[in-house]
Amino acid sequence: MNTGRTKRLGVALALVPAMFAVLLGSGCVDDAFCFSCGAEPSGSGASGGMGGVGGEGGEGGIGFGGFSQVGGGPPCDADLLNDVDNCGACDNKCLLPSAFPRCEQGVCVVDTCVAGAYDVDGDPKNGCEYACPVPVLGPEQCNGIDDDCDGKVDSADPDLVPPSNLCTVTAGTPCEGTMVVCNGSSGWSCVYPPEVEVVSGFVRITETRCDGVDGNCDGSVDEWFQELGSACDDGGLGKCADVGVVVCDPTNPATTTCDLSVLPDALPPTAESCNGADDDCDGFIDEEFDPSAFDMDPIPGSNPPAFVDRYEASRPDASMQAAGILETVACSKGSVLPWTGGSYTEAAAACAARGPGFRLCSAGELEAACRGPASMLYPYGATYDGMACLGVDNPAAMGGAAATGSLAACVSGAGPRDLSGNVTEWTRTQTNAAAAPNRIFQLHGGSYLSPQLGLACTMELPARAAEGTLLPNIGFRCCRQ
Repeated sequence: MNTGRTKRLGVALALVPAMFAVLLGSGCVDDAFCFSCGAEPSGSGASGGMGGVGGEGGEGGIGFGGFSQVGGGPPCDADLLNDVDNCGACDNKCLLPSAFPRCEQGVCVVDTCVAGAYDVDGDPKNGCEYACPVPVLGPEQCNGIDDDCDGKVDSADPDLVPPSNLCTVTAGTPCEGTMVVCNGSSGWSCVYPPEVEVVSGFVRITETRCDGVDGNCDGSVDEWFQELGSACDDGGLGKCADVGVVVCDPTNPATTTCDLSVLPDALPPTAESCNGADDDCDGFIDEEFDPSAFDMDPIPGSNPPAFVDRYEASRPDASMQAAGILETVACSKGSVLPWTGGSYTEAAAACAARGPGFRLCSAGELEAACRGPASMLYPYGATYDGMACLGVDNPAAMGGAAATGSLAACVSGAGPRDLSGNVTEWTRTQTNAAAAPNRIFQLHGGSYLSPQLGLACTMELPARAAEGTLLPNIGFRCCRQ
């Protein structure tokens, strides 16, 4: 026997009771060999059965079933579920970046973060990995900064709430689909559809584009172009003008134009007639005419020659059903209602409006025109015929004045119609010596209210009226020298 080896074995066996005493004193009481005491120090004999003591079997410490404790180690009585220094295992310290940790069910988790650091990814291994530059937290705003330090900035943060009254979003207008957009440090902006008129980010109050669109989202379309739909023309005169309607200019949305295609084209010029229109396209309406243009007839025996209207005077816009309302000039036209209800002054002015030489007829001129070349007592003959003209004896008189020239038999040999009956006529023959407005003038021819004595050409029943008299049975006709 090797005496050296025998001595070493004896020393080792002598140490065993002392080692067990140390293990029992360390708190590892559930297993004599303390298989669960945690990490084993490295060295020979660290695992397996009882290691050799020095010599060829491996020099170093003494191993017993996987336990080895060389020097000190973690206390084996640690709370491995909650102890931050022994979390899940002895000596497993919870060290998390920028965080104050805690041990939760044997796992290291973040308890709180150090000032300025935040745990935004939820991974406890990273600790509080996000260093937020905001000194004081607040609600997320559109400013290019992570105001609430959640790692999401501006639009990337679902907590960002856009302002409710920044943009015009009127329902039923092009603004209804307006988007509110965050532009980082530049703040919020409204992204309006292209048809909305915007200046400096705001919808215009007044529309500047005439385009059939409600560009200012106020519920009205092109309302600032008030001329839309009104009549227009190409600048021509009278009926030679091509007329149309004002519309938006398709080539320049800032303006309007005259659409000449929507109404009939211009007419060529014609001879002027008394109709309230510029027939000859010279810029004047119902201006001076040749006597024949007004259906005038020569007055028998006049010297110098004078002419008288063939028909009782009518307004330019008169028709067979209506007497008209235009009173610019007196016309001489057949088959229209005569101009009645006017004063002497109105009648005289209407005749003078035709041009130089036109005037009210005198009582003598109307008598001569009524009697004709044959000097008849009535325009149609020598004896009275109650049906020839429109007097009180004619049943048609119940309807008031008839259209000019409508009674074919009531015509003078000189050409004029209705010089007996229908409406009695102002003349320029004054019957008193008073000055205006107290003058009295002779009336001629009788009316639909007159009996036989008032219907003769010679005025057997003379009638006269003060110059301001207004009656529905008083009319007039014009003469010209």
